[in-house]
Amino acid sequence: MPSSENGSGRADIQAVDRVGQILDLFNHSTSVLTTNGVAAALGLNRTTAHRYLTSMAADDLLRVSTDPPGYRLGSLILRLGGLAIGNRSVVTVAAERMAKLADEVGTTISLSLWTSAGPVVARVQEPKGRGVVLTFRVGTVLPIDTAQAAVFLAFGGEHDEQEAALSALPEPAQSVTRAKVAEVRRTGLATAVNEVNGTCGLAAPIFDSTGVCAALAIVDTFGSASNSAFPFRLARLQEAAQDLTARLGGALPVPTA
Repeated sequence: MPSSENGSGRADIQAVDRVGQILDLFNHSTSVLTTNGVAAALGLNRTTAHRYLTSMAADDLLRVSTDPPGYRLGSLILRLGGLAIGNRSVVTVAAERMAKLADEVGTTISLSLWTSAGPVVARVQEPKGRGVVLTFRVGTVLPIDTAQAAVFLAFGGEHDEQEAALSALPEPAQSVTRAKVAEVRRTGLATAVNEVNGTCGLAAPIFDSTGVCAALAIVDTFGSASNSAFPFRLARLQEAAQDLTARLGGALPVPTA
């Protein structure tokens, strides 16, 4: 019996280790895993890889994706990731300032942190008194062509990681994003419009003593604010980001020419 129990224990540990290896395949350029891809990456046969993926999806570690087909990170992983990043100091320090900014501009404010999967929403603040608002779930991984992503790509210290994220984009999105990143380095602010889901975002970097630590963003539905409101929102966002940078002991970089 003891040998049987030991064998079962080793099998359990091996299964946990395999799950960790599968989750580690996700990064900023790989948001969807396939059975064939997992099998090739981990040296498994296709049946074993499929069994692991379906079991992980059943336990909400992964979720089935239809476009493109495969498996994405599940809500349990995203929720745990949100809890983990929520413990970072910038998330706590930013809470009061985000509430003030949301009320000033009358729309949702989000705070995102960079992870190996890309920008992840760490905190969301909705304005008071507005009946319908755009919101995000904490733990949501944002696409690499968003304003928040442009902030991290412009000021992040890992050049290879930035290049890998940009190279993973198809054309013409890659060229558009590279131009956007260059513009963010010059101005310190990022803008993006998603015509597919009808949203728009303005984002600014927050720095601590180690460099860029978060992206603060104003998010809204496209066309919900008049053009005259844009300069006001931009100014309030920049003011809030600079205030938080000062509180965290960071310094704003010198704009590039």
